[in-house]
Amino acid sequence: MTTAQTTTTPAPNDASQSDEPRQRSNIEVLILSFNEEVNLSHALKSVIGWADRVYVVDSFSTDDTKRIAEEMGATVVEQEWLGYARQKNWALDNLPIESDWVFILDADEWISPELGEELRGIASKPAAEVEANGFYVNRLTYFLNKPIKHCGYFPSWNLRFFKRGMARYEDRDVHEHMIAEGHTSRLKKLMYHQDRRGLEHFIAKHNRYSTLEAMELIRDRVLNRQNQAHELDRGVAWRRWLKYHVQPRLPFVFFWRFVYMYIIQLGFLDGLIGFRFCMLLSMYDFFISLKLLELKRRGAHRNAELVTPTAPAPESGLAIGEGKIGSDQLESLSAVSQIRESLMAAEMGQLTPESSPWTLKEKILRALWMLTGRPLFRLSFHNWYGFRASLLRLFGAKVGKDVRLRPTVHIEIPWNLTIASGVTIGDYAILYSLGEISIGARTIISQYGHLCAGSHDYTDRTFRLLRPQIRVGEDAWIGADAFVGPGVTVGNLAVLGARSSTYRSLDPGMVYVGNPAKALKERELR
Repeated sequence: MTTAQTTTTPAPNDASQSDEPRQRSNIEVLILSFNEEVNLSHALKSVIGWADRVYVVDSFSTDDTKRIAEEMGATVVEQEWLGYARQKNWALDNLPIESDWVFILDADEWISPELGEELRGIASKPAAEVEANGFYVNRLTYFLNKPIKHCGYFPSWNLRFFKRGMARYEDRDVHEHMIAEGHTSRLKKLMYHQDRRGLEHFIAKHNRYSTLEAMELIRDRVLNRQNQAHELDRGVAWRRWLKYHVQPRLPFVFFWRFVYMYIIQLGFLDGLIGFRFCMLLSMYDFFISLKLLELKRRGAHRNAELVTPTAPAPESGLAIGEGKIGSDQLESLSAVSQIRESLMAAEMGQLTPESSPWTLKEKILRALWMLTGRPLFRLSFHNWYGFRASLLRLFGAKVGKDVRLRPTVHIEIPWNLTIASGVTIGDYAILYSLGEISIGARTIISQYGHLCAGSHDYTDRTFRLLRPQIRVGEDAWIGADAFVGPGVTVGNLAVLGARSSTYRSLDPGMVYVGNPAKALKERELR
């Protein structure tokens, strides 16, 4: 990254130069900008006149952004782009902010008069007497000049108003959120968001955001990074949890995003504009999934060559000419440097687990089993043995006659199961059939017994999934709470005692106990 060059242009009508001193609001406003000539005047009009000072931190705009800011009375500071969160944290660390309260405003947002009055009411009190150190503000977004009042985009709480020195942005390259120390509260009045640069810019921005979001997912997986969702607003934390723990496991993620926004979050109530908005945002998630797949296939966590010689400037959607270092390149280089850190960690022995080994077809079948088959299996009456056997056959299992499986048995993948006639499997037994499991005729698996046909190669840095087959012979008995490991063959008539564990094959006709299980005696049948 090049060394940041910072220059400050004082506001033409700064309070120190004004002939008529006005009452201090005890609030200063911070706005980031790059080629925001279309939006910036609306943001400034909503705060100039009552804020003690408005700082515009500009990343060397090539349009009239700087002139507009200066003419409207803002203090302009030029700083090379460091990334969304780092740029804001740099401003909080380096600007000579004197007021007790700070409001961070995007250049395509504006504060309603009612919200401005609410802010000034809070700041008029001694800061020590205000319990909250930060306040969340509700933002209403406009799309194609229409408000989006549903779709999961409203209410939209963002922590923007805080006591000086009591809040910072989390370390993220995109969709960063501010975290305040101590107690927070919510403001009643609205802030508005409308980017007037048009749909082409909106699409270009989300194309760039999807790249950064995919890289964030890679960073979290490689670095095993614990995100700070528990410190965020509950709505933000919930969406973050879904994004990291549920969304990557869903097939056709764009479809589920559309269902979530348009149906569950009532986007249809916004009419045709709501439909278009939900469609566009669902494609954004589709872009993320594709770029994440590309990064995984390229081994992004091991590859430092992730940026091209040219890249779009922040918020511009335009390519920077060959040979020039642009703001968005600095952002991309910042992300690459973090991935290089993950590479160093991996070289020191840290695991970088493989991506999902399952095919799309397997994912869909497993989802169908989890959503339909398993609940039906679990909710069936205790003596409906034939129903449960038929259900397993429907999902590809090979099941013989007179098989008795209790409804609490946990089966991971039915089509990997072969169960011969006369088998009995007790309550809460686990058939973890990532690999194939075959169970011979008349064998008994007692309650809580566990057959685990899945493991990982702990000598492989990718922690590759292994699925060795388990074979249990005829007339065997796996005792209560006993464990049978991957690749084990249990011989005919063999017995594994209660709470015993075996990781090696058991000879026919022998009784085994212990952990690891050892041969105790021969099994004698009267």
